[in-house]
Amino acid sequence: MFSNLKAAIQKVTSKDKKEDEYQGEDIQAVIVLLLEACQIDGETEKVEIGYIKNLLIKKFNFTQIEAEENIKKTLENSDERVEIFSQIKIILNEMNHNERIEVIEMMWGVILSDGVVDDFEANLMRRMNGLLYISGIESAEAKERASKQFK
Repeated sequence: MFSNLKAAIQKVTSKDKKEDEYQGEDIQAVIVLLLEACQIDGETEKVEIGYIKNLLIKKFNFTQIEAEENIKKTLENSDERVEIFSQIKIILNEMNHNERIEVIEMMWGVILSDGVVDDFEANLMRRMNGLLYISGIESAEAKERASKQFK
């Protein structure tokens, strides 16, 4: 899974600037969606931010400092962002179906990390399923996998 993202991470070590910029774009799109899941209920909780930071460290091989800086930068830019559809387009163009399911699973993890799924969060996930071409069954399975971390 995440073969495209892993390849992109490997490109970070290359000297080609275009590859570095490309790498940041697809991972940044995932970070935007994760933070959207964190903030959709009107609260940015420390447990959700901590969960996102751990995801960046474990799944994308960020250092703790890199994870914190990326989260901080994305949160600062969230006030300027009026839509997330450009991020969806990046993900659709760069990730295969299984990788998009993993993104949904990560988003469910963020939502479930505080122990409450409110109506705004459930609505966001229904919209994300449609936008990322993920079926309701696949999303439910991703939610179940994500919930196992918190049992």
